[in-house]
Amino acid sequence: MFFSIGELAKKSKISADTIRFYEKKQLIMPPKRANNNYRYYDDQALQQLIFIRHCRELGMSLKEIQEMNELMLHPQDNCAVVDTLVEAHLGHIQDKIQQLQKFSQQLQQLRQSCNSQACIQDCNIVKTLHQLDAE
Repeated sequence: MFFSIGELAKKSKISADTIRFYEKKQLIMPPKRANNNYRYYDDQALQQLIFIRHCRELGMSLKEIQEMNELMLHPQDNCAVVDTLVEAHLGHIQDKIQQLQKFSQQLQQLRQSCNSQACIQDCNIVKTLHQLDAE
């Protein structure tokens, strides 16, 4: 079965622009072209896009997805390499969580410095943010 890019976008829940972007990044195979030069995609493209969407929902980078694609070219290889890739990604996620927790603490401190009765030019949050830029 073949899909137009609009149909593929609906089925994969990925915008047509993003599908074209993934094509340019060679994350999916180039589509077949009809005589009218329209792109037509097959079930394999749909499955690949669903895979990519799931990876992106887990925060994987395009580079990590490309690495996964390359690993899948060798389906008989041991999956320990996939586990290693996911373990590295999990480390990145844990680093981001720590960074976000730090941001949360900083924002809470800023929020506590607010005197909501003051005007914006006297706002402690704005003053502090300007000081942070100056440092």
